[in-house]
Amino acid sequence: MDALAGLVDAVRQLEGLTAQVGPFPLYHDTTDRAPDVVAAVCRALDVPLTFDRPMRGRGRDYATVALGAELKRAQRAPELAGLAPAEAAAEARHRYAAEEAGYRRGRVRRPDGTVLTVVEAGPPDAPAVVLSAPCGMGYRLSLPWLAALRPAYRCVVAEARGTAGPIGDPAEFDRRGYGVEHQTDDLLAVAGSLGAGPVHVMGLCAGAAVALAAAARRPELIGSVSLWHADLELGGEAEKSDHQINMRAMLDLATESRDTAAWLRGKLVAGPLTGVPEGVGPLVVRPYATPELFYRYAALTRSTMHWDSRPAAEQAGRPCLIVTSADDETAHPAGSRRLAALMPGARLAVAPHGGHLDAFRATTDQVAMLRTFLAG
Repeated sequence: MDALAGLVDAVRQLEGLTAQVGPFPLYHDTTDRAPDVVAAVCRALDVPLTFDRPMRGRGRDYATVALGAELKRAQRAPELAGLAPAEAAAEARHRYAAEEAGYRRGRVRRPDGTVLTVVEAGPPDAPAVVLSAPCGMGYRLSLPWLAALRPAYRCVVAEARGTAGPIGDPAEFDRRGYGVEHQTDDLLAVAGSLGAGPVHVMGLCAGAAVALAAAARRPELIGSVSLWHADLELGGEAEKSDHQINMRAMLDLATESRDTAAWLRGKLVAGPLTGVPEGVGPLVVRPYATPELFYRYAALTRSTMHWDSRPAAEQAGRPCLIVTSADDETAHPAGSRRLAALMPGARLAVAPHGGHLDAFRATTDQVAMLRTFLAG
């Protein structure tokens, strides 16, 4: 059933997207294997995908191609062709129930009307770890950390405001705000809702800026911080990668207006997308799925990329672990090195090799490093 497990995971990577925008159309062609099995699994998992975009012809939306890539990859398994749809659906429901048994879902309501979707794992009375993840990519990207930490910690991740649940009135998203101060308020609200003592906050990628801001504002609530492959603005005191420079310029343009965001997205998805990681591609590409999602991702992420983290780093006064790799081409390691210099007592760990997505892998070595830090 390994082939079916791959199909179930591929479908579930799209569930948050379909919850937001409804039935999502993916491309199909005559080489698709076991379409009845795929349709049965989608129905069993309540993920309303449709397969009504022609695979050939001009005008292909390559974000949609990337969103369906894992599903296409899973469909290549020859074992699927021998499965009965009813059998596949029953097994999919069983696997879904088994995974969900390890997690709890909740909501945190904010005074401005924003509702934050929260996923947590681990004993409710255990020490708490709150993840500050990059905006718009969905909680499933952070699940390796929840799975690794849940035996000993209450581990929690919340999806960024306006990026989970049905898309409502766009004007409401703008009115409620999307700056670092709003994202920090949300993170502190999630931490405060746990009713525990001081919590540990993990800042992953762009989520590092929000984690630092929270520690500086409420040091009595944030007991310690770890920052993983942090993408930070440090007032020009640290070299940036080409990716960081180009990404910030793109987001500056995208946030000029929704019309500009829609135009820019159209340009970006008109050709094959490069660098989409295998295994989690739909989670990473999700912010590009629709013009509105792209605009919200741009607004939230531009805020973190422009926010000067130096004052918070100097004021936080919390034990801090900073982790990066020497050859991270997405978030330049110079930022992590400079941050460590700004934070007295911070522990800096630089792996000789590793990509940016290593921040989300929760490898045995990473988990051991974090556990040692927390124990100390």
